[in-house]
Amino acid sequence: MTLPALPASASTPPPGGEEAPPLIREWHSMATDEQQTEWAALVAWVAWLYDQYELSREERLPLCWPQHPGLVEELRSLKVWREHVYDTPDAGAAHAARSWHGELRQTIAAAISFWAPGCRVGHKPTGQLADADSGLRQRWLETGPPQPGAAPEPTPKPVATIAIPGLQMSLADMDAALADGRAVPHSDGLPQFVKYDGCWWIRQFDPGLWLRATDPLQHARLDESSVKMRLADAAVGRHRAKEETEGAPTSGAEQKKGNA
Repeated sequence: MTLPALPASASTPPPGGEEAPPLIREWHSMATDEQQTEWAALVAWVAWLYDQYELSREERLPLCWPQHPGLVEELRSLKVWREHVYDTPDAGAAHAARSWHGELRQTIAAAISFWAPGCRVGHKPTGQLADADSGLRQRWLETGPPQPGAAPEPTPKPVATIAIPGLQMSLADMDAALADGRAVPHSDGLPQFVKYDGCWWIRQFDPGLWLRATDPLQHARLDESSVKMRLADAAVGRHRAKEETEGAPTSGAEQKKGNA
């Protein structure tokens, strides 16, 4: 199967070292020609996405997506995010790519259930627009903003050098755990994640300490990605060892034996 070609990235920095424009701009802040350029790039990218991820199956992406502004903005965000993940060399790019694909699935699921309900059999126009209903906007204005209660007392910020038992760990303690094998890095490429005492810990550089991950979903993702990346690290190690063995110079005794 021939995969569709990805359109040229719009995130490539301009020549001459000029400062790049914002990744996403509001439509109303663009000139007419800029809007047309932005729209053409989005349509080309969505067409690639539609084929690459087989979104025609069960009409996962409504063909009327351009007529749903909320869905358009979701797709714009996905486009810019993907360009950043795939065009930026980063040790955490693999994890970021998995997160991107998770957001893609959520967006596609919401395309029919939230943004374009009832559009599987054809576009269903929006029932009411606030911009065209001055009475609706007036009722919103008359309602007024929410009346806030008393502001809560500010939570004292913990001193960076004091570790919270069970949630924080000093650099020295984690280094000791890594040295004696009680802690294991996620992989060669992501040493800022460490498995210790059955939990994942994340290196914080400001302040310098380790924080324990408390999100079960993040734990599951780190477990899964760690297994895959360690297998990849092991494969790379075997390949390098093989190259070193095959490229090692032959000893004098072996050379004489070969000549004989």
